Amino acid sequence: MKVMDIILQLIGAYGVGLFAILTIEGPRKVLFWTPLINIAGWGSYLISIHLGGFSEIMATYFGSLVIALISQMYARIFREPVTVFFIPAFFLFVPGGGMYRTALAFIQGDTAQGFTELGGTLFTALAIALAVYTSDTFVQIINKQKFPKFIRKNYRVIPKVAKKTEKKIEKKLK
Repeated sequence: MKVMDIILQLIGAYGVGLFAILTIEGPRKVLFWTPLINIAGWGSYLISIHLGGFSEIMATYFGSLVIALISQMYARIFREPVTVFFIPAFFLFVPGGGMYRTALAFIQGDTAQGFTELGGTLFTALAIALAVYTSDTFVQIINKQKFPKFIRKNYRVIPKVAKKTEKKIEKKLK
């Protein structure tokens, strides 16, 4: 793949992100920043396929993982819901064409091709969902390490506020 083709695809990814954020009527302060997530996600997809030699499903996972992580970061920076960044960015990866080809194959009576397309479509959707789940879990682990809300005591989880109350009760019982 030529460099010019990659540049044109990344410009197209920016355009998709821009029109998607306009379509869902996202906030104006993220109008410029949201399409940059598309560029990062699509760029990682292209790198995974052409330089990494991964399959389309694995490349979709890596591209979606980049999108999900950057969306989580932008949600905290801009104080907006993470879906404002997720939805426009995943327009590139959602397997709508695969579902169309699946339905077309079944309508035309080509059952084998229909099941082949259905499998690819489902695995692509699964890769996207798994990437979102992975990034959300990663962010939760990081947040729990930075901001511990609970203290473990005797294999129970006790909120910090309740810790003081528990100490007072223990003193009264003695």
